[in-house]
Amino acid sequence: MPAWSRRDFLRAAVACAVALGLPRTAGAEGIQLLAVEIEQRGEIWQLSGGFRIHLSRTLEDALRRGVQLTFVQEFEATRPRSYWFAEDIAELSRVIRVSYNALLRQYYVTVGGVSATHTSLDDALDFAGDFSDWAVLHQSQVRRRHSYDLAVRMYLDTSQLPKPLQVNAVASQRWQLDSGWREWTFQP
Repeated sequence: MPAWSRRDFLRAAVACAVALGLPRTAGAEGIQLLAVEIEQRGEIWQLSGGFRIHLSRTLEDALRRGVQLTFVQEFEATRPRSYWFAEDIAELSRVIRVSYNALLRQYYVTVGGVSATHTSLDDALDFAGDFSDWAVLHQSQVRRRHSYDLAVRMYLDTSQLPKPLQVNAVASQRWQLDSGWREWTFQP
């Protein structure tokens, strides 16, 4: 019997998993950007789009047991310059809190002081991931004929978890949710 290299073994294992229809765990949980656009409304530039949030089983259980999950959405705008470092135009963040009331069997999502009630976890996470109508730039910050580098991201803020769970969050990947930065160029 010929000896298999590590690469051949991994290829065979993946092929077997695909052939057997086993679910993949990679990508099953996390935060993914669905769409993002910036559009002008009056003197304000607003983002529209959102993220899809998939919680791990551990996070779902923690939420249902009364642990509030705190997510952060961040936005950055810079203007590249050829003669110096990029000019920072805007750095914004907003906090989204998701909690569950077991007595009423309802999920609460708070974004910027505005709360919404949802009966299902999927609806609550869709609302939490949405950033439509988020005012990010003012007309005075943007000049015509210049290009800007924009970036957006969303992550679970594990520093807002109760202290005993923060230790678990550092040691376990199941508590780490981050979409990573999504960057694009914008020219008004």
